[in-house]
Amino acid sequence: MAHESFEDETVAAILNHHFVAIKVDREERPDIDHIYMTFCQAMQGEGGWPLTIIMTPDGHPFFAGTYFPKTPRYGRPGLIQILQEIARLWQTNRARLEEASRTMAKRMEPLFAGQAGEARGRDAADQAFQALEAAYDPVCGGFGPAPKFPTFHRVQFLLRYARLRPSERAATMALSTLRAIMRGGIVDHVGGGMARYSTDDCWRVPHFEKMLYDNALALAAYAEAYAHAKDPVFLRFVRNMVSFFDREMRAPEGLYYSAVDADSAGGEGRFYLWRPEDVIAALGREDGELYNAFYDITEAGNFEGANVPNAIGQDPAAFAASRGMTEEELWHKLDALNEKLRAVRDLRERPAIDDKCLTSWNALMAFGLAKAGTAFGEPTWVARARELVAAIERVLVRPDDGRLLARYRDGEAGIFAFADDHAYLVAAHLELYRATLDSAYLERARHWQAVQDTLFWDKAHGGYAFYGRDAESLIAVPKPAYDGAMPSANSQAAHNLWTLYALSGDSAYADRLDSLFRAFGGDMATAPLDCLWLVTAAMMSEVGSTEVVLAGPREDALQRAQELCAMPLPEVVWLMADARGEEAPYAMGPGGKPQYYVCRGFRCDRPETDWEVVVERLSNPPSWK
Repeated sequence: MAHESFEDETVAAILNHHFVAIKVDREERPDIDHIYMTFCQAMQGEGGWPLTIIMTPDGHPFFAGTYFPKTPRYGRPGLIQILQEIARLWQTNRARLEEASRTMAKRMEPLFAGQAGEARGRDAADQAFQALEAAYDPVCGGFGPAPKFPTFHRVQFLLRYARLRPSERAATMALSTLRAIMRGGIVDHVGGGMARYSTDDCWRVPHFEKMLYDNALALAAYAEAYAHAKDPVFLRFVRNMVSFFDREMRAPEGLYYSAVDADSAGGEGRFYLWRPEDVIAALGREDGELYNAFYDITEAGNFEGANVPNAIGQDPAAFAASRGMTEEELWHKLDALNEKLRAVRDLRERPAIDDKCLTSWNALMAFGLAKAGTAFGEPTWVARARELVAAIERVLVRPDDGRLLARYRDGEAGIFAFADDHAYLVAAHLELYRATLDSAYLERARHWQAVQDTLFWDKAHGGYAFYGRDAESLIAVPKPAYDGAMPSANSQAAHNLWTLYALSGDSAYADRLDSLFRAFGGDMATAPLDCLWLVTAAMMSEVGSTEVVLAGPREDALQRAQELCAMPLPEVVWLMADARGEEAPYAMGPGGKPQYYVCRGFRCDRPETDWEVVVERLSNPPSWK
């Protein structure tokens, strides 16, 4: 619509004569996007972007839709036709349109609040697993037909369900999906990073746009999967992803940019496509033919006569053996060839970068880097996560009153941060405490949780509103639990509250968590897949936490924490003995030896000085009654 209509002089003349035209960046103002998308879905039975809304001067919509061509086409009305008819109705029957908009707003109010009810984590988790199993694609991985989105919180749910239920089927579905994504063209094998979604069932042809949040969530999911499977290919994939973002998406202030456009050189994906002769020209005949054979670069092509590199259906071990190499030698060879191709590709016209820096997406990236750094044993990634959180707090916190802001670009930070900005930032601090045992991160997590409670908590009904009570007042106050491409603020807050309670023993966190679950108990019962990350938190809450208190020298505690990070223990938290401000009862062993306390729901077993005994005890999943 931008090119077809909004840059067209005829359309512009109509808009400017009859309307006040407003274009909203949905990533900067997700509150506006959420409210009016909900109206569109209610009015039309479907939604999507671009989102077209026509409203009264006080912000109440009376017309909604998605894409409209400039003139009528293929059964769709044209934008010019729509604008002219609405302008006529506004002149002749304005009162009717205004009354219709007010009536619609009143009817929509229940859609912006959660469905309260009793939260049954086990029932919701079982129901969600059954729905995922029914939708699972055993051939290509993932869930449902194309277009396929990674939706990594689904994978993480399955990994945790596999541990706590336990369920081999859940683990298989999760790991197979992650491996299928890695082989597909949704991954940029040449330069690193991952596109938003696949246009086909088997992840071959992506929508080429790369978003920071998808990649940040991928870091966390692959880190959690590595703890289960110890697949070295996971490390290779994550390392390439981190290298891409550090190389091409890092802002001078230490933050990350938001996205890379899909289009360049006048078409979608042009930057990423290859023909066999292009590869051979760049790599030479022998290496080029090897590369083409492995990555499915053919004369016929798989996208508009050219090729998206992918390794779908490829058996790396068999491929390597057929060429007299080990699998490790093959991957080393392919990495070197991709480096050469990247240098050639960098000479092409590059897609544009969306250079705004969003608090929520950067906080997710800090979380992912910290989690991946500990799981894969890469301390530089943890260090980068620390730098990133420091940059958020330096650049995106207003110095006069400490208000967190949502967006930074070109030297200016602005827009009051939303509930998800706060929830993801709390999660990043908690993950950094998990990785470093630096109590400063635990304190910052508690600080930002308190801010979120103050600005966003619904005192009457529980749950967190989308925007703060100090922000611009809109026509509705959404309180979302729906987990779309990213977990909702309420879902992530539930995980944060569960972790804060386990680490601190402060019952206020447990009380608020119980209230949050009650606020959305109906949603979890009726549509668990729609709020799956919240269901995951309810599952974790019902299982309960296992707390490991590390009483001993800091060096020993850090080593033990790193070992725990590499294990599939979602129900386990660990902390230094001084984290709760208590000198006793968590004392070191005789002669100053490190001593470890394993506790379930704050009830501790006898302290143990043999770490292997602790590991064996933790390896057994807890009983989920």
